[in-house]
Amino acid sequence: MRISYTELESKVRTMIKEKRFQHSLGVVSVSKMLAERYGLSPDDAAYIGIYHDAYRYSCNDETPSYCQSHGIEVFPEEIADPMLLHGALAAIRFPEDAEGDVPDYFRIAVRHHTLGHKDMGKYGAVLYIADYMEPGRKHLDDADRQRILSCERLEDMIITIMDAQNEYFRREGIKSAAVSEELYDYIKSGGML
Repeated sequence: MRISYTELESKVRTMIKEKRFQHSLGVVSVSKMLAERYGLSPDDAAYIGIYHDAYRYSCNDETPSYCQSHGIEVFPEEIADPMLLHGALAAIRFPEDAEGDVPDYFRIAVRHHTLGHKDMGKYGAVLYIADYMEPGRKHLDDADRQRILSCERLEDMIITIMDAQNEYFRREGIKSAAVSEELYDYIKSGGML
């Protein structure tokens, strides 16, 4: 047994800044819509969505070793920028904060929502997409969101998002994370989440 969505939402609200909390509510909204569209549980998607950024402000130089000590694989980009591990930190602490067991797919989804991963599963895909395109994100307009939503599969939505991100990275001289590139190549070669 675990606490209700409403209780978890109240807890998360105390853990993050108000702007980040509003972002999380937007992620919940998009996650529920995508879950309904693809035959997943909207309640599970909402639970994952509200929690995904709970540790956004808790990472520091000790976070990589903490995550590794809990059996989490840490990628080079996360060592260089420990804030990227907020999903990993949330995955570790999810059962404690939920005050009960959470399914592995909850933890996997929050773990990989930032850089993506070929093993993140359907709920991870939903969270990844919702995190990128929730209504409060100012880097997108309605046409951008419609282009993503017009894709038939979750995998196609992820490719559309990653193509946009990769174009931005090229312009800014940013190198994409290897784990993100692996996800991209996996989907492009026909892999399913």
